[in-house]
Amino acid sequence: MRKIIIDTDPGTDDAIAIIAASKQNDFDILGITTVAGNKGIDITTSNALKLIQLCTLKCKVYQGAEKSLQDQSHLMGDGDDSHGSDGLGGIVKLDYNLKDLSDKHAVDFILETVKANPNEVELLVIGPVTNIALAIKKDFETMKKVKAIYSMGGGIHSGNMNPVCEFNYWFDGLSTKLMFDLGEFVDIHMVGLNVTKPSYFSANDFWFIRLEGGKLGRVIFDIQSAVMNTSGLKEEGIIGNIIHDLLTVMYMMDHSILKTIRTKVHVSTKEYIGQTIADISGNSLEKENAFVAIEVDIKKYKDSFIKLVFGEDVELLYQNHVKS
Repeated sequence: MRKIIIDTDPGTDDAIAIIAASKQNDFDILGITTVAGNKGIDITTSNALKLIQLCTLKCKVYQGAEKSLQDQSHLMGDGDDSHGSDGLGGIVKLDYNLKDLSDKHAVDFILETVKANPNEVELLVIGPVTNIALAIKKDFETMKKVKAIYSMGGGIHSGNMNPVCEFNYWFDGLSTKLMFDLGEFVDIHMVGLNVTKPSYFSANDFWFIRLEGGKLGRVIFDIQSAVMNTSGLKEEGIIGNIIHDLLTVMYMMDHSILKTIRTKVHVSTKEYIGQTIADISGNSLEKENAFVAIEVDIKKYKDSFIKLVFGEDVELLYQNHVKS
């Protein structure tokens, strides 16, 4: 079993990613740590608790950083456009139990878990990376013993906060830089907008999920339908949505879904905060610190998700649906 900690700011796309992770048989999800980002820390934490209940996970939620090291929150709206009033689309009503919330801080949980399982714990980081940076600052030697970090963020020549900056890294550029500095010792995988944008789910995809996916399919549909076309697709004449964090989870399960290149990632902490700059020519002479995704197998990605969450029979129906 692979030992996994999910660090997240749920978030509609985070929710679908966590649902997928909960279905992966060889994932032992040790805990979910929360961070401020898509919403404030109280909302992201309550959403994580709701997802624990929805996915019947046996782990705890650990509340983390309520403010980024390089705070940009004053420059953003309240996130209603992208994630709905409650961060999960504002339609689905999910229960949660405060008994699933630990009184241990997220950073302490991460460090204690890595220390107890050196070179075994993988971090799925699908929000701003503040908790990771705080753990690095608190105990760098222990964080060097993380097995791998899979991070949704950044992008090559891509942005959604401005032309070059993606939200998670823009929200806390300083923490993002600290995480990539760890790349000398830990395998860091960056799944950015350049691969998430073309892997959008269409309105037809979501309707198929609703009609054939049972109760969970209806939940996914409701979470996504409320925020459809908030990710810039409408301007391209497309009705659908990009589930950024889901691609990161599916790649974590199957590396063949993305083509990556090992290179040096620089992170701006000044004018364009959170911008990721990387030489993807394959000829970089700089010391590499990350695997950067550069191509996506969209069909394999979607087929794999449908099969994982809804089963092989539904996947076969989906393949016929796509061909039609």
